[in-house]
Amino acid sequence: MNIYFIKDSNGLSNYYVGINQIEIDPNKVQINELVELNEIVHIHHKDTVLQFFNDRYVLNPEHILHACYFVQKAFYASNNISKKKNLELLLYLAANRQIKLSLDRFGVKDYNLTNKKINFCIISSEENLKQVNIEINRYLHSKDISLDLGKLSFDKFDRIKKYFEFSDDQILTVLSSYGYKNDKKEINPLNLERLYEALNDLICEKMALLSLEKS
Repeated sequence: MNIYFIKDSNGLSNYYVGINQIEIDPNKVQINELVELNEIVHIHHKDTVLQFFNDRYVLNPEHILHACYFVQKAFYASNNISKKKNLELLLYLAANRQIKLSLDRFGVKDYNLTNKKINFCIISSEENLKQVNIEINRYLHSKDISLDLGKLSFDKFDRIKKYFEFSDDQILTVLSSYGYKNDKKEINPLNLERLYEALNDLICEKMALLSLEKS
């Protein structure tokens, strides 16, 4: 599990974020159990939020960390869309205020269970992420596996770019701000890390706009 400590920023309290991938037995885990476990962790651990998610449209760990920040900010400012932080996290991952759409795109699906790999994020004001992780694995009879959310590929880039409906012009505008001068014909051969940085910036901007929308 990757653990991050986020220091006080813009009036927010310090908090921890844990991102993990686990291997499960699809014969022993059902989606309703994951929903139940979200509630169990929330009840037994003060100010701790657990959410399982589908990583199909998750760009990288930074995508998740940005979403966590906006979740914390929304509840701090009482500008949250959902009454529950774990659902709010999916809304910000999707950068969309529609709960149904966010669940459809970022909620765990049956094929995630069939593939034996699921992802989760923990947000907590306490330094208890390792303990919560142990409890999750015990509850699901699962085990940690290597986190691969940071892997780069053009297929993943194109899939996520299409989901968020970003155009080549938007990508190229961000790249231009980095000092790169390219046209549409040259966008694919560009350094993939730079393309990911541009897409990451645009996703974060979309989250920021969501946070400013009025309920």
